[in-house]
Amino acid sequence: MESRAGGERSRAGRPTATEAARLTERLRRAAVDTFLESGYDGTTMEAVAQAAGITKSTLYARYPDKRTLFIAVSSWALTRQERDERVLEPLPDDLAESLTVIARAILARSVDPDIVRLSRMAIAESARFPEFAASSQAVTWSPRVQLIIDLLRRHESAGTVVVGDVDLAAEQFFAMVGAMPAWLAAYGIYRTPEVEEEHLHHAVSLFLNGVLARPETMPDPHPTEAARPTEAAEAARPAGEGPAVPRASWPMEYRRLGRSGLNVSRLALGVAALGAGPAGHDERAAIGVIHRFLDAGGSLLDTTAAGDIGRGGTDPDGAAAELCGRAVRDRRSSVVLASSVGRPSGQGPHDGGNSRRHIRAACEATLRRLRTDYLDLLQLDADDPTTPLEETIDALDDLVRAGKVLYVGVANLHVYRVMKALSVSDRLGRARFISFRGPYGLLSRELEHEHLPLLAEEGLGLISTSSLRSHGHGHAAVAATEATAAELGCTTTQLSLAWQLTRPVTSITLDVASAAQLDEHLAALGIEIPTEIAAALEQVSRPQG
Repeated sequence: MESRAGGERSRAGRPTATEAARLTERLRRAAVDTFLESGYDGTTMEAVAQAAGITKSTLYARYPDKRTLFIAVSSWALTRQERDERVLEPLPDDLAESLTVIARAILARSVDPDIVRLSRMAIAESARFPEFAASSQAVTWSPRVQLIIDLLRRHESAGTVVVGDVDLAAEQFFAMVGAMPAWLAAYGIYRTPEVEEEHLHHAVSLFLNGVLARPETMPDPHPTEAARPTEAAEAARPAGEGPAVPRASWPMEYRRLGRSGLNVSRLALGVAALGAGPAGHDERAAIGVIHRFLDAGGSLLDTTAAGDIGRGGTDPDGAAAELCGRAVRDRRSSVVLASSVGRPSGQGPHDGGNSRRHIRAACEATLRRLRTDYLDLLQLDADDPTTPLEETIDALDDLVRAGKVLYVGVANLHVYRVMKALSVSDRLGRARFISFRGPYGLLSRELEHEHLPLLAEEGLGLISTSSLRSHGHGHAAVAATEATAAELGCTTTQLSLAWQLTRPVTSITLDVASAAQLDEHLAALGIEIPTEIAAALEQVSRPQG
C-alpha cells in the first residue's frame, strides 16, 4: 500500500522525501546547538536525539558515533549560510563597486554570530579534530569565490582587467576581505563598522592595483611635464633640501613581479639603512627619504634586516620598520611592502629556523612594527636544512590563506634549494615563490651562471640587492668601470644601476641613508648607456668560470 504526502509517494509507514529532508534539517540544527552549548565532551548522542525529537536508534542509523556526527553537522553548519544567502544580483557594472558589494557580504558572513561560535569551537577542538578546524575557513569559500571568479572573467573578457590566474585571484580577494575580521571575531575582538568599512575599501583598492593589472589605475610611467616639479616650485623649496624629485629620475618604470599580478617599481627602497647613517638620528629626515622615494614614483619598500626576528641586520630592534610603518600610514594603498623571515641568531630551544613557529612569529612581529594587516611580499631569506621544506612551504601558504601575506618570495638560496622548494609547492598545491632576491651588479654577476636561467624558466622575478663589490674581477675591470662612469659623467653607483636596468632584473633595491644618496641613485634612471660602451662593459664584467 502506498500513501501520498505533498504529491510524493512513499511506502506505508516511511516518511516522504520532503519529510526526510525536514527531519535531517531538524537533526542537524539540534546537533549543532547541543555541541555549541555543551561542548564536544559534554554532548551525548542521547542529548542530541532528545533535542531533535527523535529516537536514539534513528540517530544511530544515520551516524554511527559522536565523532562522525560532530564532523558532519559542523561542516554543514559552516556552509549552510553560504548556500542560503547569496549576494544579490545583478551586480553593478563597475568592477570596484561590484567587488565592494561582494566584500560586504563576505564581511557580514565572517562576523555572523553563529559562524563565530563555530569558529571558536574549531579553535578549541583544533588539536583533536584538525579537519574540522581547517574546514572552519576552507569549506565556506565556494559560492562567493565562484561569484568573484565569474565577475573577473566577465571583466577580463571585456578588456577591463588582465588576470594571470582568476581562481587564485578570487581566493586572495576573499582572504583579504574576510580572513582578518573572522580571526579577530573568533577571539572576541570586533572592529567598529566604520573601521571595517575603511579596511574593506582599502582591500578593494589594493586588489585592483596590486593583484589585477588595471592600466588606468597604475602609476603613470610617462608623467607629463605638468606632473613634474616646476622650476618655480623647486626654487621655492628651502635651501639645502634639494629638488622634490631629481629631474634625471623621471620616468619611473614598473614591471610585473614574476608571473604574478603584482606590479612593482624598477627601483625599490631598503629601509634598513635609514636606521643608521645621518637619517637614522632624525626621524623626520628618515621619513622624508621614504616620502621622497614615493614621490619619485617608487612603490616597493623592503624592510629586510629592519628588525626581522632572528636577523642580525643593521637595525636589530626594528626601529626602521616601525619608522616605515609611520611613513606609509596614509599611503598604504600605493605602497608594496616587502619583508623577510630567516634563521634566528639565538641558540634557544625555540629558535626554529624556518619552522612553522618561527615563520609565524616573524610575520606577526613585522606586521606589528609596520602597523599593517598584511604584507605584499614575504621572502624566505635563508636556508634551514634542519626543517623540512614541506613544513616551511606549508607555513608560508598558511599566511597567504589567512590574508596576512599576499605573495611569497625567496632570497639568497642555492639554486638547487630554490628548485626543490618550487617542486614542493607544486606537489602540495601551496603558494609558489614569485621572486628571488640576491646580490647582482656590474661586477657581481654570479647569479647568471644558474639562477637567472632557473628564474626565467620558472617565472620568478629578480629583485637585486645592488652590489658594487668586485667578485672575481681584477683591478683592470674595476678601473675600466670607473673610467666608463667618468666618460658618461656619472658615478660608478649610477653606472651599475643603469646597467642593471638593461638586464633581466625586475627591481633593484637601493640601500641609502640620506636624501642625497637617494637622489644619486634615482638619477640613474635618466642614464642611457650607448651600445658600444655597453658592449665594452660586457667584456670587462663578464663572469669567469
